Order: sequence, then structure tokens, then C-alpha cells
Amino acid sequence: MAHSVSFVKTGVPGADAMLNGGIYPGSAVLISGPPGSGKSILGMQFVYAGAREYGESGLMMAIEETDMSLSEYAASLGLSEWDSLVKRGAISIVTDDYFSRLDLPGSLEGIMNIVTHTSATRMVLDSMNLFKYYFPDDMDRRRYMLKFIRILKRRGITSLFVSEAMEVFPRMELTDEMFMSDGNINLFLSRAGNNVERCFWVTKMRRQSFNMKIVPMSIGVGGIEVYPEAIPYSLSPEV
Repeated sequence: MAHSVSFVKTGVPGADAMLNGGIYPGSAVLISGPPGSGKSILGMQFVYAGAREYGESGLMMAIEETDMSLSEYAASLGLSEWDSLVKRGAISIVTDDYFSRLDLPGSLEGIMNIVTHTSATRMVLDSMNLFKYYFPDDMDRRRYMLKFIRILKRRGITSLFVSEAMEVFPRMELTDEMFMSDGNINLFLSRAGNNVERCFWVTKMRRQSFNMKIVPMSIGVGGIEVYPEAIPYSLSPEV
């Protein structure tokens, strides 16, 4: 008898339709794209919706933000209950305010301790540059990334990893995290003349079916909205 799976809802309008219900629980999903494509916003929506809509606590590791800047960012997006959810502990945040207080060994030990003991069932790491900062050696970085992902899986945490990528498949550089992750979602900017659109593209998702079409998305009050039935104007055959 096939067992039913309760997929983890992203909280991003339209995205769960592209994922045929959400993300397989316990998956590690890579969110790739250039600056301004909406990667950090998607991550914030994911933990915000989990805490606000689904009663699932979240952990947001934003290594290049401060507690204050993350709060201001959430307010600018219309995530009006962000601060109250953080205050209640429904969302835990780890920002530069944390990393700046510790040396390298201390911060690494602290990260592993947080992940090992968190009660969160959703996590966002923004961004994967964390591993580049701490592990210049490729082999050491791979080992630590694998260890990190294994801990998340053992804890049953569904995680999003934000990664910078200036190009789109097949021109994009292949990285270790693309192969280590269970899923890859690409956010990118598409241009035709002076028309520029934000696009959403799921290229990999283990243990589940998904829609592989490239579709448009927008960013407004509340964050990202994905349009599963639409075709990006800049990618239409007539352009």
C-alpha cells in the first residue's frame, strides 16, 4: 500500500502548484538566482508562512543581515507579524549579530549546536556563501556541507539553501550543492527589449513529481507570487 505524504507548503502563492502540493518533508532545496531575483524573499516567506499559517516553527540563518535589517526587510515586504513571531520564538533568527561575536571555530560549533537542538521544522540558510567563507578548501567544504545536510535530514527539517547564480541552466556553473540537494529552484530575470520579467523554474525535486515549465512571478506586498498558468512574455514564441 502506498503511503500518503503531507507535503510542506511553501506559503508562496502559485509555487505549491508548480511543486504538485509543496516540498517533500525533510528535503534540502537549493534556491538559485542572481541578485534581485527574489531568493531571500522566498526564504523569508517560507519560514513566515510556516509559523503564521501552519504552526511550524522556523529557523532563519541570514548571515549578511542584522536582526534590525531583517526586521526592516520583512516590514517592507508586508510580513506584518514577523517581529511578533520572532518574539514568541515561532521564528528563530541567526544573523551577522551572532556571527560577529564569535571567532571561526566558535561560530562553526555554534551553528552545528543550533541546528542539532532546534525545534524548528523549517530552515533557511541565506546564503551558501557561509561555507565559502569558512572552508576555502573544496574538499573540506563538501564534507561540512554533507554533514550539515545529514543533520537537517535526521532532524526532519525541510530546508532552503540560497545560492548566487548569474546564469540559467544550461549555461550556469554546476556546483556541489546542486548535486547534494534534493531539489533545485531557479529564480531568474528574463529580458526582451526593455521588458524584464522575473521567472520561476523548478529543475529538480527528488521523491515527488513537479511542473518543469518556466513561469512568470512577481514581487509585491506579501512577497512573491508565482503564476503557474502564464507564459513569460519575454520567452513567448512571438517575441
